[in-house]
Amino acid sequence: MKRILSLLAVFVAMAGCRIEEAEYFDPTDHGFRMFLYTNRYLSNEAAVAARVMLFSAYYSAPEEEREMLHDRYFYSSRIVSSGDEWRIIDSGRELVIYTDGQSLSAKKGAAWQYKETQRYYPDERLPTITCCTDGAASPVYELLLPDDGGQLFFMASYTSQPQENGSRLYLCELQIKGRGECSVSNDYEFEKVAYEIVEPLVYESNREQGFVHGTLQLTARADAGPLEARVEYESDRDVWISCGNYKKRYGY
Repeated sequence: MKRILSLLAVFVAMAGCRIEEAEYFDPTDHGFRMFLYTNRYLSNEAAVAARVMLFSAYYSAPEEEREMLHDRYFYSSRIVSSGDEWRIIDSGRELVIYTDGQSLSAKKGAAWQYKETQRYYPDERLPTITCCTDGAASPVYELLLPDDGGQLFFMASYTSQPQENGSRLYLCELQIKGRGECSVSNDYEFEKVAYEIVEPLVYESNREQGFVHGTLQLTARADAGPLEARVEYESDRDVWISCGNYKKRYGY
């Protein structure tokens, strides 16, 4: 009888308790959001820089080779010049390059500025690419992004990939290192993300977003305190995000 009364007391106590649903917990979520902003920013900058380097190959080539390089790298684009200003015109966008009348790889200190303007998103910033080596087989370039966006260093190589139809896809590959920060729009938790490239990022000019290799260290400041994350690219579609002792794979 006493046992029955004890069980009844437990049931009554349980009936008076309010059981709440478990709160969603993902300790790497902020790291993934930091990554999304940074990846988009760096991918966009790398895409334009790679396009500038493809034009550098065209610009430096003898006149008799330019038509071949135009068909290889800028088949759907129109290239026009006015003095030292060159414009690569596509449907809906235009890349303007200021060459200062010299080849970008001619000598140490040679520098180009450029801007890309899209139909509905005009951008008047002027990133600068400067040659940092003299007479090297694989020149090193500095990419200086405005507004503290980054001081990056990269090497460029020109490669090709066979296609199923028997043709070849010609592209530019960049290996990038350096650091900087990117602004975050409409985020309630942090406004900027600082990044450091721990292992060189590898970018291929035929890709819209993302890198095929590399590691980033990200930091941001939120109301609750500093946020940190480490990003390791597994492929151009998958990354590992580490935050403290937690690590998770994400597709993007």
